[in-house]
Amino acid sequence: MRFLRLFPLLTAVLAASHVAGFELTLDPAKQTVTVKKDAPTEVVRYTLNGKDPDFSAGVYLAPIELPEGGTVKAAAFDGNKRVGDVRTQVVPGPGPKNTALVPLTQNRDWKSYDWMIRHHEILALNQPGAIRADVVFLGDSITHFWSGEPKAKRVSGKDSWAKWIAPHHPINLGYGWDRTENVLWRLRHGEIAGLKPKAFVVLIGTNNLSGFNPPAETAEGVAEVCRELRRQVPQAKILLLAILPRQAKPDATRQRVTDTNKLLQSHMLLKSQGPQIADAFLDLTDKLVEADGSILKETMNDYLHPTNKGYEVMGAAIDAQLKAWSL
Repeated sequence: MRFLRLFPLLTAVLAASHVAGFELTLDPAKQTVTVKKDAPTEVVRYTLNGKDPDFSAGVYLAPIELPEGGTVKAAAFDGNKRVGDVRTQVVPGPGPKNTALVPLTQNRDWKSYDWMIRHHEILALNQPGAIRADVVFLGDSITHFWSGEPKAKRVSGKDSWAKWIAPHHPINLGYGWDRTENVLWRLRHGEIAGLKPKAFVVLIGTNNLSGFNPPAETAEGVAEVCRELRRQVPQAKILLLAILPRQAKPDATRQRVTDTNKLLQSHMLLKSQGPQIADAFLDLTDKLVEADGSILKETMNDYLHPTNKGYEVMGAAIDAQLKAWSL
């Protein structure tokens, strides 16, 4: 009888030991870290910011590239609980100058959706004949929860999407809580491979400004997203949207958005570094903010995410630019 009482505890211990079976391997020549797991079904989450990973950390899906050096911390997870010790691998070098440029996965919006599952859904849509994607939307939750394919559980602008965006045969590559580094990871791991879009619509960066990166770093992260699109699909047009205004009234956060958008505009004028980062830059601030500088809940219900009314403003402006390109 004592053995029977101990059996569930023993089973749990064995299961935990199995889930925790992984090691970190450094390739000094490539400046990459690879996670080797005991079983492919095990879930290992990692961070690059020196903090121990929790459930909001991204799942390891591919070798982690740190050309400037840095620190990888990883741990196994069983559901949303960490199992076993955190393991650390240091990559020689001074460390990243700008974290907005270092690709990695994330899981910050796990209550709304599964980042890894959405990634695989998009990879499935990249297969021949799966979807017609003339226009690819890239961004964070503002894009993710607008509407379109792949479908999201939360949809905030179905009518405006159907009216202004759907006729352009789009695909929605927005992910809630993404920052520029997360978009870079996705672009470099196949999300637009197989697609032959005529245009990209890019709206990213607001989450970088939420205590992670100053305007200069954020703007460079956005610019690198556009450069990556140029490298992979040079024939496609790029419509870069200014980061949307946020907060009920002007404050320090709103100012960081303004400063970043000014830097993005200056990037549009740079010729010495190659092609302009985008073919058009669209700033909708004046159409989303009232004359006194306030933002109405009717336009952006949390002073960050548009309502269908706010998406109407976005949709009409994007539609006009795409039509100007005969798309």
